[in-house]
Amino acid sequence: MSIKKKLLLTNLIVFLVMVLLAWGYSVFANALLNKFPITGPTDSEFRVVAECLTGNLKNDEKNEMIKPYGYVLSIYDLDYQVIKDYGLSLKNYELNIQSTNPTVEAFSDKILIGVRRGNEIYAAVKPIERDKSFSTAKNIALAVMIISCAMVVFLACYYQYYTIFPPLIVLRGGLKQVAAGNYAYQLRGGKNDEIGAVIGEFEMMRRKLAELDKQKSEFDRQRGEIIAGISHDLKTPLTTIQGYTKGLLDGVANTPAKTERYLKTIYETALTMNALVNQLNDFSKMDIDKMEYTFRERDLVELIQDFAAINIPIYATKGLKVETEFADEPVEADIDKDQFLRVVRNILDNSVKYKDKPEGKAFIKVYSDGNNAVLEISDDGPGVSPHEIEYIFESYYRGDPSRTNPTTGSGLGLSIVKSVITAHEGTVTAVNDNGLKIIIKIPQRRKRN
Repeated sequence: MSIKKKLLLTNLIVFLVMVLLAWGYSVFANALLNKFPITGPTDSEFRVVAECLTGNLKNDEKNEMIKPYGYVLSIYDLDYQVIKDYGLSLKNYELNIQSTNPTVEAFSDKILIGVRRGNEIYAAVKPIERDKSFSTAKNIALAVMIISCAMVVFLACYYQYYTIFPPLIVLRGGLKQVAAGNYAYQLRGGKNDEIGAVIGEFEMMRRKLAELDKQKSEFDRQRGEIIAGISHDLKTPLTTIQGYTKGLLDGVANTPAKTERYLKTIYETALTMNALVNQLNDFSKMDIDKMEYTFRERDLVELIQDFAAINIPIYATKGLKVETEFADEPVEADIDKDQFLRVVRNILDNSVKYKDKPEGKAFIKVYSDGNNAVLEISDDGPGVSPHEIEYIFESYYRGDPSRTNPTTGSGLGLSIVKSVITAHEGTVTAVNDNGLKIIIKIPQRRKRN
């Protein structure tokens, strides 16, 4: 039940209990009046007072004659407005004296004998006191009603406090913990009301923050590994360049052929360093979401055919024979040409780097599975061990733990592949199939904002 409904129901119950207590007190008071009725004047008392009221005495004399019996004279007009009284008027009392013969009327605390004479009403008023038991019972009933009302209000306030404030205190504690960076702190006991909903949303926020904090820690760890790895990978070619350069300076390369070999080694090592720096630059753009994309609906078959026509001969010179298979129909999807071709190059470069034969083979296949444009690139290399295959798309992951072979690459290539395909709203997976097979799927016929 919502807090709003709880508060309305609580207040309604309080109101009904108050009405019930007031009604009970009224019933009890009437029962007391019936149990302790006012007794009228004695016959002799009534006769004396009646004679005074109907006699031709002056008003002062009438008042003096009835005083010994405890009465005080009051005179009213026919509208029961006081004309004169001697200390006990019946103002605000409901009178009903119409008879020219003296009659008796009783109230809760007064009794009167009244008579109408012409345009005036004469009344002898006598204050009375009921039995002490009446007052005691009345006071007890009043005290019980007040105490009952106080208890009902207290219970209602306590219920409302218990409903609202403890969950707020719990929520406040959770906010303090999250503000202090403790994302593992869990809030429990959320009820099915507005505050419970807030606690539930807080828990969703806390879990999201915990996940982001975990991702940040992992990102920082990977970045540290990247920096350490790149530093290690750059150190080896730098050492090579330094060694061969010093050999040239010291005259070790004392023949034209040896000098050419030294210079060629320095040049190729510099190209390796340049590739490392370019991949690191690409990775830094990927991390801060600065990779630029220009999506356009393209035929993936035509795109890869054009790529193959230019690059198959180049890869052949590197010892990788590339074969292709294309769908008969166009396979269209929203693709950024430059970034997507970078993906293809990175995968094929990996096939070159990790081939274990003098001439490796790679196979490119393009087709549609009905919902996706699919690109498969497989090779006949050693593949990846089962426990490593799920990690090969992570930043700077490489199956070579010793990291002593920088010529095999920086380990960023497949991480960039995943980032680019994710930007295409696609998926990339790897499987062992007599080598390593990379499967890329890009959704077809989708609208971009």
